[in-house]
Amino acid sequence: MERKTGKECTADQQLPALGIGPYLELMDKTAAQDADRKSIRMGLVMLWLSDNILDVMDVDLAPFGITESKLDMLLLLMLHDGRELVTPSAIADRLGIRRASVTALLDWLEKRGWVSREQSAKDRRMIHVSITPEGRALVNQVLPTFWSTCVSLLGDLDAEERKVFEKILSKLHRSIETRIGVGR
Repeated sequence: MERKTGKECTADQQLPALGIGPYLELMDKTAAQDADRKSIRMGLVMLWLSDNILDVMDVDLAPFGITESKLDMLLLLMLHDGRELVTPSAIADRLGIRRASVTALLDWLEKRGWVSREQSAKDRRMIHVSITPEGRALVNQVLPTFWSTCVSLLGDLDAEERKVFEKILSKLHRSIETRIGVGR
């Protein structure tokens, strides 16, 4: 499901921002007594940060008619092109989404001519997905904006903060990939 940015919502659609206070009150009522409240708060802020990062990326990619999740699938297909055959199930496993979500994304991308699906020559029940030349051209067109947006996310950090943040971010990333058993 696509998220709307604040600019896309009308005033009567928007819920007022609550801030973190009500969430912390809820946490106090529902979290285990021995739960580390500061870690819960930081985890919640990280979750919100990840949502906001995706929103920023989607806003910057909107002129190309694509979202981060759709670009992510095209990048996955492009980077695996010629290495191995990619199936919708493998995409679902790698991206951590349901097979039905992969099917919907592939339908959308295929309708635009950016991916193709073909039955396996060895097993007709199996489908292989690949990026088309048009999809590859789109990715090549979008990537400068994608990289620029990635850089902009760290714009408020000075050099020393970036160094510390990189160390912490890398450690968290490795830990979470280990926890879910999937890596990029």
